[in-house]
Amino acid sequence: MSRRPPLRWRSESPRYSVVIRKQCFREMLALAKSHAPVEVGTSLIGRYSKDGWQAIVVGLAPVSKDSKGSRNEFYRGVQGLRKFYRQLFERFHRQRHYVGEWHSHPDGPPSPSPTDNVNQAAIAKDHATECPEAILIILGGELSSDPELRVFIQSRSRGLVALTPG
Repeated sequence: MSRRPPLRWRSESPRYSVVIRKQCFREMLALAKSHAPVEVGTSLIGRYSKDGWQAIVVGLAPVSKDSKGSRNEFYRGVQGLRKFYRQLFERFHRQRHYVGEWHSHPDGPPSPSPTDNVNQAAIAKDHATECPEAILIILGGELSSDPELRVFIQSRSRGLVALTPG
């Protein structure tokens, strides 16, 4: 039986908080297992608390057909995502939107690579994404028996912030 990682993550200061819905985690784990030993990922769908300090990750965007994974790298494609998000905004009256990215590190540590850090910083700095605090979730470890999850915030103004379970 696999150990389930915590689904609530917090920072010490400032008070960022990320909650991952159980179904969302199950979808990430199923995708990671089905693509192992190569990396896979996609963008995260969520919403924010009224004060903006808490994000609730409620789902995943579909894996784009132009996404590419290898043993140690993942490139999230964009094919079809513009249409997907336009329909999502309309369906949920702009209450669900892009909040960041996730990807797997099968049999590896769930730590961001230098490429992950550069990509997340670019997302946070890009005003078109409207995501100045971009979430990064990495699912690693032995996916079948001992999955490991880590959650980070890449802030436009504060840089990379590691969150801890709780």
